[in-house]
Amino acid sequence: MGIAFRLRQLRWGRAAATRIERFETIHWDTPDFRLAAWDAGLRYRRGRGWRVTLADWPEGPGFRRMFVDLEGSQASPPAEALRLLSPYLRGAELRQVARLRHLETGRQVGELWAIHQVVSLLVERHAVAHARRVSLRSHDPLTGTRRALAALRKAGVVDTTTVPLLAELVGPEAEPAWRETPLDGDSSVAQAVTAALREYAARLVRNEAIVLEGRDPEGVHQARVACRRYRSALQTFGPVLEAAWTAELRAELGTLATDLGAVRDTEVLLMRLRASAAARGVEGEATERLLSRLVGERVLARDVLVSVVESHEHGELLDRLLVAASHPALLPETADHPAPVVLKPLVDASWRKLARRAGRLDAHPGDDELHQLRIAAKKCRYAVLALVPLLGDGPARIGARLGTLQDTLGDQHDAVVAGSWLQEAVRRAPDPETAFTAGVLYGVERERAEAGREAWREPWGALDRKKGWGWM
Repeated sequence: MGIAFRLRQLRWGRAAATRIERFETIHWDTPDFRLAAWDAGLRYRRGRGWRVTLADWPEGPGFRRMFVDLEGSQASPPAEALRLLSPYLRGAELRQVARLRHLETGRQVGELWAIHQVVSLLVERHAVAHARRVSLRSHDPLTGTRRALAALRKAGVVDTTTVPLLAELVGPEAEPAWRETPLDGDSSVAQAVTAALREYAARLVRNEAIVLEGRDPEGVHQARVACRRYRSALQTFGPVLEAAWTAELRAELGTLATDLGAVRDTEVLLMRLRASAAARGVEGEATERLLSRLVGERVLARDVLVSVVESHEHGELLDRLLVAASHPALLPETADHPAPVVLKPLVDASWRKLARRAGRLDAHPGDDELHQLRIAAKKCRYAVLALVPLLGDGPARIGARLGTLQDTLGDQHDAVVAGSWLQEAVRRAPDPETAFTAGVLYGVERERAEAGREAWREPWGALDRKKGWGWM
């Protein structure tokens, strides 16, 4: 599906610059198009070298993408490309799957470029299929482009296709296979559980590629969240799954979550303490001396994580997780039942556990009690979010309230962890200035921890009401 559109239909004015460019790209993938299945890719363009495309977490109808450009000869992909793509490939070999010829016509007004592409699939140098695409490009976010966008819409360009270019030209075998599965209130237990596990498995695989690339710390965070959600879903759906199968997967995911957590926890602590130091005007060199040990711990934790993700054993684990997500070991007596009927009681059980734990807290709850409440809130939130594709806005609103509670309790826990680390840092400080810096920051975190012991009550009050729970 292409877009029939010519740039000369738009009135760009005399100031518009025009650029016409012709080039070819060679796309690489596995015989079964494993990269395309993940919305990822690898291509070579003469004069520009290799480009690796990594698909990140969902953003609107598609995915946020990260591009990595690499040098290398046309003959074979660079080793670094294979390393970055290893979570998708998991040992599968690459080959040339398509040669594309591009004709790009661009018009520029100010910082905005409108690009009209005609792309042809070449077989033995002959064009056998064509696709048209229109896109807007700018170095800055596309916020001040209302007139240009209005002109595009007037010319008939309203919605762009979500089918990737390679799939449009090559055929359905190159279409994405790991996108969200649509559900509704009539979906079965099997469909709902499979959709949830596939989503979490896909998030894990995609973000592990971001972890290996290393520039965006959000990759570690999102991979950890995916790992936790997969584990939590196995626990929430436990009554409709085979117990031994569930226990084995949860144990393997628990080990991976520990490795991801070792990196993420040090990253969060570093960002938190640097922000606190900047807010209090603490001198930069003293802060960096204080945090040098934590920086070293993060480097070591990341080295361990990368070695795990790159290992053959981890590739086999991903294979098992993906197979398990697509074919969960459901109990046959419940698999075909309507999902809302079966899953609502499981969500209700998770909510009751949270409510009981909150009800046992006195006027001055301890830090460990609040941490356990946070864990219960997180599990309940994950369970509620599993019903969003089935029931829509009702569980989505409750999920948002649970998220606020979880974030509030999480900030209190992070303050407690930071305070403990700073207490130890005062004792081991190599000089009085570093000890003083640690003491100042400790005071900040102690204030935050104290405030957090009461701050959670407001978001909890928004949950502990009948309003908003009618969908249950």
